[in-house]
Amino acid sequence: MFPGRFKAVKPAAVALHTTMDLLCDAPTTVVLTPDTTSEQAFLPEPASLQASVLLADRGDVDLHYLRRVQDEGGVFLIRAQAGMNPQVLEAFREDGQRLRSLRHKSLQAIHAKLPKRQRGERRVQWQVDGAPRCLRLILSWNRRTKSFCSFLTNLPSQGDPIEVLCRAYPWRWHVELLFKEWKSYANVPTFDTAHAALVEGLIWTAIAAAALKRFLAHMTQLLAEVPMSTRKVAMCALDVLGDLVEALKRGDVVGLYAALEAAITYLARHAQRAHPTRDRQTGRAQLGLEPCFEHDDVIEFAEAA
Repeated sequence: MFPGRFKAVKPAAVALHTTMDLLCDAPTTVVLTPDTTSEQAFLPEPASLQASVLLADRGDVDLHYLRRVQDEGGVFLIRAQAGMNPQVLEAFREDGQRLRSLRHKSLQAIHAKLPKRQRGERRVQWQVDGAPRCLRLILSWNRRTKSFCSFLTNLPSQGDPIEVLCRAYPWRWHVELLFKEWKSYANVPTFDTAHAALVEGLIWTAIAAAALKRFLAHMTQLLAEVPMSTRKVAMCALDVLGDLVEALKRGDVVGLYAALEAAITYLARHAQRAHPTRDRQTGRAQLGLEPCFEHDDVIEFAEAA
């Protein structure tokens, strides 16, 4: 029912295709399929990305899809695939110097000549649906892996320099941290049953529990006005979930409010972010993504709950 890609090691496996809203710090869509299903079919609809920035991994590169995103008014910053071979129209170093010797050649033809001391930008072109499609290709040499790390984007070079793009792309890693949270603290990795319906039910139950934990993290951050660690909340929320679930089962409104107050007090004390100052220097807040302490939003969250 759920064939895996690695038949010798994991003959049965599932994939969770997830889109995450980084400003809300929460997943917006989750689709469960066999592990052999391609992820490109589950990318966000281009019309939903208007005035948004899509961060995606190299497995999601589809030039036809990216054209539709751009036509709908969206922008993207996506990891480029290693074997891509577009035509290079212009080439620049990070300091703005034009590299004339690299112009009007294929990317693979000039690969050995790409400078490694400094990040660079190539304005590249493909033929997509019978029309030329021009994008920015950002290249950065990784000394540890001895290879180039490259990104494709349609963001303009005037307002989004190379340094900002290279610092912004790691935000995509938060969806990987979300997966790690599900695997480590929501019992998602393995279920010992051969019944497909039970597998699906157990996975969705685990994700629902993980979503409740993340809701508690956001609620605590808004009410207690302290930056919260969703990982720490996922680890210690078991200490407060029992009273919440029991109050919900009984329909006890007074008991639910008491359990929520106790949960928020406990989590605010034990699950704060460890290094908020460091986050502003090298972490998620370095480009201005700060926790929001809006009390109007708390009312909306409470009504939604």
